[in-house]
Amino acid sequence: MELLVNMVSNVVYSIHQMIVEGCLLLVNFFTKKNRIERIMFQSNSVPSRKILNIEQALKSHKDEEFRDLAWSSGEETCVAEKLLPGIEDQNQKIDFSKALAQSMRQIKGYSKLCDHVETRRLIPYDSNNDEHEKKLLKLWELMKPDEPLNSRRSNQWQDIGFQGDDPATDFRGMGVLGLEQLVFFIQYDYDNALHCLKISLHPRIGFPFAVCGITVTALIKELLFEDLLKNHFYNSLKTPPTMDNFHQVYCRVFKLYCDFWNHEDPSSVMMFNLVKQKFTVHLVEYLRRDTANLFEATLEDIV
Repeated sequence: MELLVNMVSNVVYSIHQMIVEGCLLLVNFFTKKNRIERIMFQSNSVPSRKILNIEQALKSHKDEEFRDLAWSSGEETCVAEKLLPGIEDQNQKIDFSKALAQSMRQIKGYSKLCDHVETRRLIPYDSNNDEHEKKLLKLWELMKPDEPLNSRRSNQWQDIGFQGDDPATDFRGMGVLGLEQLVFFIQYDYDNALHCLKISLHPRIGFPFAVCGITVTALIKELLFEDLLKNHFYNSLKTPPTMDNFHQVYCRVFKLYCDFWNHEDPSSVMMFNLVKQKFTVHLVEYLRRDTANLFEATLEDIV
């Protein structure tokens, strides 16, 4: 049922985008302003709506440089001025150029973030790499500050949700990215991380915390590459999204998933994949809203 709802949602979204594209073509035809100029004149209260319209205009531009987002970083304002030839009022042109340049930085920043995330994911965890090992031991120290680790390979790792005696094997799919996000969550969102850990340790509905975290990394990586984090980033930031911003998304989605899991009250951990699929459908529906902002989202927005 959830898959059917997701398919219908995708179709409705595609139809909406086609209608928007058609309306913009008609407006451009009957006015002397180009598409980007028309967008800049629109007064949208939701930042993501305007930025996404600008992005669509750039990617359908006749100039390959704009279609490929190939302008040089730092030159956005000058490039923006060239995209607004029909704005005659100089003060207005300056204001529009600055606003357009900011949007262009955010658009290109999202693309760069995709590259950066994939780079980190493709680095396999290496037990012979001192940097990787230090991060792993730091995770233990952050989560179990009062319990020393008896040895590098120990069944103690299962206490924080790894599957066996050596956590390295659990990072195969997400590489060092999975480890870095777990460390970030514990280090910079400690209260929410402990909240999630408490739910994971429940005697009936508990689940492996670390493995769940790696699953969340895989989920938000897919959301990023499917452009489903654009509304969130464009609404919540005025600067290009960074790796730390991506890690913050991880923290929010992990917390939301744990609250959703608790709300669903599954009979056992065997329901994990089913609940995750249901959560993903609801999360995608939320992220497609023009107003999506994970920093403000609550469980009520997801269920």
